[in-house]
Amino acid sequence: MRQFKSPGPLFGSALQSIRSKAGRAALSCLSLVLGVLSIVVVEVASSIAAQVVLQPAELQQGRSNTWEITAQATPQSIQAASSVMRQWPGDAALLVTDQSVVVHASATGQHLQVNTYAGRLRSIRPFPVLHGKWPTDRPTLTPALAVNKAASALGDLRIQPTPGSPSLPVHVSAVVDDGSSTPQIWIPLQQLRSRAGAEAEATIHVIARLDDNHAASIQSRLNSTSDALGLRTNGAAQRVDTVDELAATLDTMRTTFLIVGGVTLLVGVIGILNIGLATLSERAEEFALRRSLGATRGDVAVLVLAESMMIGLLGATTASGVSWALYKTAIPVIADGVEPDAFPLQACIVGLAVGAGAGLLGGAIPAFRAARLPIAVVMRA
Repeated sequence: MRQFKSPGPLFGSALQSIRSKAGRAALSCLSLVLGVLSIVVVEVASSIAAQVVLQPAELQQGRSNTWEITAQATPQSIQAASSVMRQWPGDAALLVTDQSVVVHASATGQHLQVNTYAGRLRSIRPFPVLHGKWPTDRPTLTPALAVNKAASALGDLRIQPTPGSPSLPVHVSAVVDDGSSTPQIWIPLQQLRSRAGAEAEATIHVIARLDDNHAASIQSRLNSTSDALGLRTNGAAQRVDTVDELAATLDTMRTTFLIVGGVTLLVGVIGILNIGLATLSERAEEFALRRSLGATRGDVAVLVLAESMMIGLLGATTASGVSWALYKTAIPVIADGVEPDAFPLQACIVGLAVGAGAGLLGGAIPAFRAARLPIAVVMRA
């Protein structure tokens, strides 16, 4: 007759054994906490790095494989650039920096940087809309525009479409995060053209991207499309995003720190192994008694492994709790101005998995030896 018919009594017995030897369990748990903590901290740091480094890069430069070609902003070039944008197989947008358009704060008179756009700009630069709705290309009675967080703090705004023209009130339809700390506005090109008439001399940027890993083919395609549609550019297309380079650097750093964390975790595994082997002779009579009452070698091995896994999970839970506390208290101090998102669940899952795995690994040899203890020799002793 088997002693353990279901996992419930087995894990209950393992938990009882841990509680009866709380000091040994605490020592084993402590040896794992630092190792698991290092792994969890690396995962949390990776999440923060994506928020602090990669997200601003995407907002200001564009997503991976974003290319740009520039031309002098004339009515003809804007029409040709619009044709390039419409015929591009991926995401494309126009961006015009028109210095003759003035947007200022009503209260202070401070001028804001004006960005005039057309096309799928937010598919390339994924601005999160914090409040309101992204303005449409259709002209409206009152100019509708989006402002970034810095501009939203300036209060009411007014626009002067052309030099010498009267300033007009504007409707702020959205507040967005564009990754810039400088007050900026984003206004649809059609709305501005309907009020300003002929375009002023400025620079137009055709921004385009494709989900293609071959940079040369994207550059060649954008250049040939621009030439075919009569867009007189200022030079060849250039890649403007740095997302891939930043991601590669972060991955290298993450791998390096994970290796260091793995070494620390290995020390914890060795600690569990040593403690398990040291207490094996102490528990020899217990294991022999269980065998004499019907437990198999497998039951004894699983019992020891269950104890080690519970200790590993306890260490992982402790490490995750410490990481959460550091995340909430230390990050706002270390990274000034960064408001951390919710604690990454992935880091907790990785920590628990690593803790359980380390416990099983550290308890494997003690479990094997416990299962191989000869009952007769132990009972004679």
